[in-house]
Formats: sequence, structure tokens, C-alpha cells
Amino acid sequence: MMKEAAEAGFYKSPDGSSYPRMQVLTVQQLLNGQQVEYPRYARDNTFKQAPRSRAAAASNMNLPLELGTDE
Repeated sequence: MMKEAAEAGFYKSPDGSSYPRMQVLTVQQLLNGQQVEYPRYARDNTFKQAPRSRAAAASNMNLPLELGTDE
């Protein structure tokens, strides 16, 4: 598995930094605080952000109420 990860090569970010394309971490490494290496500035670019939806304009509804007729 480590051989395949090494053969995957490196990703070169726009700022010139290189990061392994495939990284294998053990549970022990994760529990010790080790993290996957990736460009931190691109954190928000991982997923395409959906457009914001606009709420429909609120409208008042008239209720057909007959106001009491005092007889």
C-alpha cells in the first residue's frame, strides 16, 4: 500500500509547494495528531459552493372573516 501511495507522485500547488497525491496514515498516527498534508490556503476550494437560495417574498393573506355584527 505504501508503495502504491509513493508511486502516485506529488501535487504541485500554485505557490510551488509539493504535496503527496496519496497519503496513508495509521490510526496511531492520527491519534498522535498527525494530519494529511495539503495546501492550507485552498481549504475553501475543496467543494463547489452552492448558490444561496432566496426566500420567497412574504405576503399577507386575507382571511374571509366576518366581523361580529352586534344585534
